[in-house]
Amino acid sequence: MAKSLSPDSSNNVVSLDEFARDIPYWYGEYTRSKYFKGDQQLRARIQLKVKQNGCLESEDLAAIAVWGGNQHGIKQRLEEHNTEDDVRAITGKAFRNLGKPEKAIAVILELNHWGLTYGSKTLMFMNPQEYVALDQRIRASLKQVLPSIRDGDRASMVRGYVKFLGICQNLKSAVKEPRPVLKGEWLLADVQAAVFQFSLPREPGVFSAAK
Repeated sequence: MAKSLSPDSSNNVVSLDEFARDIPYWYGEYTRSKYFKGDQQLRARIQLKVKQNGCLESEDLAAIAVWGGNQHGIKQRLEEHNTEDDVRAITGKAFRNLGKPEKAIAVILELNHWGLTYGSKTLMFMNPQEYVALDQRIRASLKQVLPSIRDGDRASMVRGYVKFLGICQNLKSAVKEPRPVLKGEWLLADVQAAVFQFSLPREPGVFSAAK
């Protein structure tokens, strides 16, 4: 398998076209990380829950927060600033709009103190086939590629997320090798997991602007 970079590489700048051939390697690295098992469990749980009920509950979002590390007490802030009815109404509306990514991310951002990182994780767990998570590490790696994203500015968050979704769709179309470990079709969330893993090292990878 071709691989242009390693986690310790000093040459850690790569174009998106170059990265496409390395997706199986980075996804394989992700499957050995501490996040993978919980990721797979949450995908199964959240997809089943939202298909059965048409919405999620606070306990589901709390599980996503814990899986993601619960930075800055995000779980507690979510529970303090959103009622159970809020969570059900907003996640239900987002679920009904999964066919419209711009609308879906805008809706999920209506949750108080949930933000782009966890809002996008919520959409990803609802539908890993077509949605991805966009966190601070990935945003840093893609700073030369993504438009400016300002936390608290919903329009910029929506714009940046939709752009990242398009990047992952293009990467999925370009990847040539089959998905390792879990055989089968690449999901968009799998491609995003490879991007996330690339962004993790002490000297994280950086994507260069498209030529």
